[in-house]
Amino acid sequence: MTLRDRIDAIRDRFERLSQRERTMVGALGITFVVMLTLIVGFLITNGLSSLEESNSDMRQALRDIETQRDGYLKAKAKLSQLETRLGSGNVQLGGFLEQSAKEAGVEITESSERPAVAAGKKYTERSVELRLSKVHIESLANFLKRIETGPNLVVVTNLLVRTRDDRHQELDVEITVATYEHAHDKGAKKGEKGDKT
Repeated sequence: MTLRDRIDAIRDRFERLSQRERTMVGALGITFVVMLTLIVGFLITNGLSSLEESNSDMRQALRDIETQRDGYLKAKAKLSQLETRLGSGNVQLGGFLEQSAKEAGVEITESSERPAVAAGKKYTERSVELRLSKVHIESLANFLKRIETGPNLVVVTNLLVRTRDDRHQELDVEITVATYEHAHDKGAKKGEKGDKT
């Protein structure tokens, strides 16, 4: 049966319907077309609306990127500077602190090295706890300045200062000083030691 035969068969059936049935079929057909038009219109409008919202979000993200650009560039420059200070070589923290104390005129009365701990995925933190006794504020400030402004990345992570009971000009100080190194450098050294045995 061809398409033309099928259309003729439908036309014959339609012509055999009564006037009331023809009206109902026509109303049903019009309702179907109207509903189909509304659904397609809704889908198109909804798609355009979500596309417009997505475009608006993208524009806002681009504006945010533009406004935060300077901050990002400053942070990136600071990170680069810290990476340069971090360097590839490890800082001999004990020797560095002794030298800085000697130059600042401060005597380290007690020193204890803490075990190295992971600082994120890329770095390892090594730290030393120091005790200083009978230190004047100027000498302490000079010592701290020498620690933090050296060529390598060494920072004071904890500082506790107390005045002495007998002489208020002198201070007792507890300091934790830390340095950082690349974690893979340490792993490579362990691997080398493992290869030698």
